[in-house]
Amino acid sequence: MADAPVYLAADIGGTNARFAIARGSAETGFELVHVRRCKLADHAGPAEALAAFLDSWDGPAPTRACLAVAGPVGEGEVRLTNASWRFEPSALKRAFGFETLAAVNDFAAQARGAPLCPPAEQRLIADGTAAPGAPIAVLGPGTGLGLGLLVPHEGGVSVVATEGGHAGFAPRTEGDMQIARFIAAEHGFVSWEHVLSGPGLVLIHRALCAEDRLPDPDMPAEAITAQALAEPGSTARRTVLAFLAMLGAYAGDVAVMTGARGGLYIAGGIVPKLAGLIDDSAFEARRVARGAMSEYVRAIPVSLVLSDAAPLMGAAAIAEGA
Repeated sequence: MADAPVYLAADIGGTNARFAIARGSAETGFELVHVRRCKLADHAGPAEALAAFLDSWDGPAPTRACLAVAGPVGEGEVRLTNASWRFEPSALKRAFGFETLAAVNDFAAQARGAPLCPPAEQRLIADGTAAPGAPIAVLGPGTGLGLGLLVPHEGGVSVVATEGGHAGFAPRTEGDMQIARFIAAEHGFVSWEHVLSGPGLVLIHRALCAEDRLPDPDMPAEAITAQALAEPGSTARRTVLAFLAMLGAYAGDVAVMTGARGGLYIAGGIVPKLAGLIDDSAFEARRVARGAMSEYVRAIPVSLVLSDAAPLMGAAAIAEGA
């Protein structure tokens, strides 16, 4: 890969940003050879952070770049949702002399990069046979619930960003309905994101505590997952098992709604920490239980992305134009 093209890839969140030099291609695989993390508060904006990163790189200058950002991306100025950084992609492109500079939503990069992660950084949750040329779906519970589609075509793959996390939650069991009623009492409309996210874990936990007539807990998502892993009989364990069952139901819904017979990937920061409990949950039963379409869904492979490199690899692929 020494002579392979190099691209600048960035994953910019609300607090931290990661910049990387990616060498290779989407077809042969990317190698992230220079990854640096910085706090947004340490730089006035992306131009200053980008300049500092490039100063730390002594290899060949990247001519193409892609910045994946936590916020909506349209024409003109890009503004991060939870940070003060803002920038004009065309101005950055001119300032640093890039041939191309793309700005995309962070989950678009996550979706593009999920299938590019090496096999060692994935875990097969459900075996199946991917249909060549069919769409691939990537969903990711995190601070919110992201859903992206990859549509293969001659010469590459198109990334379709969606707001599928905001589709209406579909309860399947009496337990689901009790959780939905609890959330509806506070939020009105209940979306899939209300249950399949970090805040969703907190809401499910609160709902189950209320059901058991326990005091309203003051536990963040990280504490809930830690207790779930350590204490099998805890309400936190019930919370996580309910979360994973709902995730399976959502994955099955996504498969039939999008025709994602090319495979389904689960990304984001929450589920990898819970990987050891997936087999103990109703994830797979909920995913495939859909009447006449059960075999259709059962044939679709499902993989869990274990690496946090997916957004950077996706940004590299977008920079490459593949």
